[in-house]
Amino acid sequence: MAAQAWIILTTAQADASVLLNDQNAAVDPREIDNPLANNLGEGTLLGKRVLPARILNDPGYSRWQPSLGSLPIRTMDADVLFLPVLEGQ
Repeated sequence: MAAQAWIILTTAQADASVLLNDQNAAVDPREIDNPLANNLGEGTLLGKRVLPARILNDPGYSRWQPSLGSLPIRTMDADVLFLPVLEGQ
């Protein structure tokens, strides 16, 4: 998978972002579950959550801009953030 820009969130920030979901637009922060993510030079990432940073440029997600716009954005490879999904799971 190619690298992309991610917004890094704590669990509390991720939970707060989901409260803004409605039938027109929703976010689903994904938990970083790969221990290798801690080797990216960003400190401890394992257990934090991420969202694609591209949502900050999408007018349909403008209500998230105030809460997510000031959070750290880093370009990282999803293969290092997330463990592979095994067939049949």
